[in-house]
Amino acid sequence: MTKQLTAVIVIAALTAGGCASASGPRVPVDPQPPAIDRSVMVEYAQRLPAGSKVRVERTDGPAIRGTMMKAGADSIIVQRQTRVPEPPVEIPIASIVRLTLDQASGSVGRNVAIGIVSGVGATFGVLLLLAAIWAD
Repeated sequence: MTKQLTAVIVIAALTAGGCASASGPRVPVDPQPPAIDRSVMVEYAQRLPAGSKVRVERTDGPAIRGTMMKAGADSIIVQRQTRVPEPPVEIPIASIVRLTLDQASGSVGRNVAIGIVSGVGATFGVLLLLAAIWAD
């Protein structure tokens, strides 16, 4: 009886735990972007090679992901990554909050396969635990 009760509690804890809630930011968000030294931003942008995949966060709009085509003293030119071709976007250095190299986190197929395998493994684990409970 105690084995069954312990197994039921473990199964309930595994299935009902869920993920951490995403109810909102845990750290207060500052509405003002930090002060950025524009000369450092210009130097950094000019050191990035043309053709680099970048993510540009701006003060006056959403972030842009794309391929950097050219970096000048006053602006950078980025070709957005879209399914439908668009003309390159010129972004003034003064409106850039953050410029980072865009790192890909792997293919979508690989991520889906990892999710499926982990789900199947968890299911078999619970089924084996249930079989151990009722086999006694």
